Amino acid sequence: MARSDKLYKRSYNACLDRLALGWEVSSISGLARDLGVSRNTARRIVVTLCANGLLVEQGGGFKALRNAIGTDYFSDDVVLSTEDFLESAFMELILREDIRPGARIREAVIARQLDVSTSSVREFLIKLSRFGFIRKEPGKSWVFDGFNRAYADELHEVRLLFEMRAIEKLIVLPEEDRFWPSISRMLTEHREFLKHYEERYLEFPKLDTRFHRLLNQASRNRFMDSFQDVIALIFHYHYRWNKVDEKERNCTAAREHIRIIEAIILRNTQEAKNALEAHLKTAEVTLKKSVEW
Repeated sequence: MARSDKLYKRSYNACLDRLALGWEVSSISGLARDLGVSRNTARRIVVTLCANGLLVEQGGGFKALRNAIGTDYFSDDVVLSTEDFLESAFMELILREDIRPGARIREAVIARQLDVSTSSVREFLIKLSRFGFIRKEPGKSWVFDGFNRAYADELHEVRLLFEMRAIEKLIVLPEEDRFWPSISRMLTEHREFLKHYEERYLEFPKLDTRFHRLLNQASRNRFMDSFQDVIALIFHYHYRWNKVDEKERNCTAAREHIRIIEAIILRNTQEAKNALEAHLKTAEVTLKKSVEW
């Protein structure tokens, strides 16, 4: 997909988030400025919104006709960069195929399964190998090694440090920052998940990854952001080893997320930190119970 098309689709999704908060589209120029895109891209977004029954032209501007629903959004697989897509898709592949320590992973096989280039897969695996749980063998084969208790302790410590700092930075973001529509949408998604968690509880790893990635990305720190793919892979990969209470675990974690989100939206720093600390402690305990050491 062309870069410009990805930009359009990401911006379209961002516009839907803003409309959900009562944001108004006064003009094409105003929309372009607010989204940080060209007038042509803004015009294309408005045309699509009108065609989909979300907006109607009125009095020189545009009026919202209805709130967006999930199917109005472009899916992650068409708006993510190749690197972001690989992080998500590789994690899903590891979970789905239940790959265990000692298993060999071949670049060409992964590239074919995910429909990306072999070079993209190689770059991604090299990035992961820095964290010590996957290593390169001669040729194009990699070995998945897993990790130990000391690794788990270190991971929790760094995760707590990064995400606590992210909370501090997010709380003081200005009202017009794009983070606020995104976190509001995340709250809605969590509430919808809990309404239907009996049928959807296996979807939680993806929702959890997106939630923590949003916190780290919005903190505008490249090191925090790049750390999230490692966290997601390790935590959810090992969680899935232990199927006991999986449904209850996911439900509890979703409720903990909601507590964090609500505190952030209220700009209550201490409550957000307390909620985050409790959530990460739960995650640490669950991880240690799930791993086959």
